[in-house]
Amino acid sequence: MYNENIVGIYLAAGHSSRMGTCKLSLPLAGGPLGTMALKEIVKSKLNHLVIVTKDFQPTWLRTIEPYLTNSIHWEQIISLQAHLGQSYSLRTGIQRAKQVGADAVIIFLADQPFITSQLIDKLISRTSNEHDFIASFDGVSIKPPILFQKNGFDSLLKINGDQGARSFLKTGMLRGLKINIDYNQLIDIDTLEQYETYKQIVSPQLS
Repeated sequence: MYNENIVGIYLAAGHSSRMGTCKLSLPLAGGPLGTMALKEIVKSKLNHLVIVTKDFQPTWLRTIEPYLTNSIHWEQIISLQAHLGQSYSLRTGIQRAKQVGADAVIIFLADQPFITSQLIDKLISRTSNEHDFIASFDGVSIKPPILFQKNGFDSLLKINGDQGARSFLKTGMLRGLKINIDYNQLIDIDTLEQYETYKQIVSPQLS
């Protein structure tokens, strides 16, 4: 494995507009939806984790603090412009990653609850100077988590509005590698209907 300082950026500053409520606080598998992926991320081979939120003390994040005590180094930072779109939260995370000397970042979405530490470590294990990014691929499209080398940081900082990192990949400016990942691991929960479906699967006792 290429030896790098890899920083995770956990984007958890969305407004859940399609859900109508804070989806990260919704119960799933015995805890808030927003903590499911976090529990896996802190078990991975990341060096540092930046959790980007729009609130100073989101209730869903408080419940996971015991899991974070003896894990990888992590911090929560606030995106004051999160209401302007996902790109602003991404910028906040990238700027902090640069400050802590990141050689690469992995971008996560907090509404992807089925991410595993094995998936993350698989991306990390494929890191090399030959690839500007390593992306998860569900057989149809690229989805987070996506690893970006630091040569892409400045371009990521230029993304505007509600565009995510995937929009940058469409420019073809970077050389990348797609890693096949099971579709179900990359599910992101955007609607109440999706939430109810997956709650029936992973939390039947709560339904």
